[in-house]
Amino acid sequence: MGSQARAVILARVSSKSQEDEGYSLDSQLKLLKGYCDRQGFEVVKVFRIAETASKNQSRKIFHEMLEYLSKAKIHHLTVEKTDRFTRNFRDAVAIDDWLEQDENRRLHAVKENLLLHKNAKSDVKFMWNIHLSVAKKFTDNLREEAMKGWAEKLAQGWLPAPPPPGYMTVTENGKRIHVPNPDTKSLMQSIFAKYLEPNHSIATIADEMRAMGIRTRGGRPYVKSSVQSILTNPFYIGINRFNGKDYPGAQEQIITKEVFEAAQRKMHKGRPIVYVRHNPTYKSLVRCRDCGCIVTWQLQKGRYYGVCKRRTEACKEGKMLREDAIEELVTTMLDELVCPSSSIIAWVSKRMQERHKEDIENREKLIASIQMQIDRIDRMDDSLYEDKLAGDITREKYKEKHEQYMNQREELATRLGKTEQASSRRLEQQLVLLELSQKAAQLYPKKTAEQKRFIVSKLFSELTISRGSLSVKYTDFVNVIAERVQITRNLMEMQK
Repeated sequence: MGSQARAVILARVSSKSQEDEGYSLDSQLKLLKGYCDRQGFEVVKVFRIAETASKNQSRKIFHEMLEYLSKAKIHHLTVEKTDRFTRNFRDAVAIDDWLEQDENRRLHAVKENLLLHKNAKSDVKFMWNIHLSVAKKFTDNLREEAMKGWAEKLAQGWLPAPPPPGYMTVTENGKRIHVPNPDTKSLMQSIFAKYLEPNHSIATIADEMRAMGIRTRGGRPYVKSSVQSILTNPFYIGINRFNGKDYPGAQEQIITKEVFEAAQRKMHKGRPIVYVRHNPTYKSLVRCRDCGCIVTWQLQKGRYYGVCKRRTEACKEGKMLREDAIEELVTTMLDELVCPSSSIIAWVSKRMQERHKEDIENREKLIASIQMQIDRIDRMDDSLYEDKLAGDITREKYKEKHEQYMNQREELATRLGKTEQASSRRLEQQLVLLELSQKAAQLYPKKTAEQKRFIVSKLFSELTISRGSLSVKYTDFVNVIAERVQITRNLMEMQK
């Protein structure tokens, strides 16, 4: 056949349900292929655009089609009707340009009985413009309705967009809402906590998220710019940011306001400072209890001195803090963590692992119970389907009960998705801290300022100063270790 007898079909699936079921696509193809057969056209390629495709995806397919038409020298483009072909004037201009380049090219809108080409009469072009305007009006109306829906959803406290990592979308009472994802909630909490550590930056947090398996919806690791957007997203503290505006959110907060604001303060300082000459060990670790400000350090006569912003009278009355005073206190507290009996530490480690094993066994029992419930729902749904086929229940009753079963199954599947990953990671972290607590006293004096900051940030929860008085506290877990070490020392002292 000659090039003039070859044709390309463009089909658009009109809705998500029709895309899934294939009815609209099949009916379009049947209509258009039948038309091409009657016209004596050979269909050489079919392009499909899903209604659910993004604007960029739709335009990509559209331009791929135009490029194919030109390179393959295809003269006939067939569509069901104008709104199945394009709904914006930009694409219409591209089609006009394609038609104007060769008088043999034809656009066939079959249901509208429209044949458009370079030399078409003005009445034909007038009808084309009318159909195009109607299609554009349809798109504009869809956007207006969508914006109304967005506004209503925002007014109810829900974000009309996918949530950030740490959350998932569920259907509740017929509405799609965002709730904490049991698989990633604790991971994102640890990500915010890690970012506040002195040795972490946006780049290192991106690496941490990659190592934890936190991915985009497309399965790709988050890049640095996306990580920065995540760490500055107020969704985590109950604020929905949409189109540049903030709205009160109804979602559960998984990050405290204090942690989120601390992350913003660190973020807005810019890039981490690389100290060459001045690198105080306790940079960003000591806070003033009276004004709440971070203590900054000055090098005077070879010694570091720390001071807050002196915003209150209590701050002004206090003396400058000497770095060696903190060093002495921290070293003493690290010494107090070392247990005189290595067998006690080994016993503690073993007991922690035994408890974790008990947790796993209980979790496996729970998983088995949930799986039994899912299997039972599957059997009930299969039986329901057989009742429908036998005519024992109506189609409407089947649909109602089937949706109930599927909702129950989805809830159970969500619960089943809670793995032991979080508890395993917590055990690993605690075992590492236990080991660090016993080695820190020996390691600390030999380490660099950055390494010392890391040790302090892991073992101590608070370094504060008030009126010149310094206070240093262990983390809750390390404090338990310290108490057990002290008990061991007391018992060994009594046995002497």
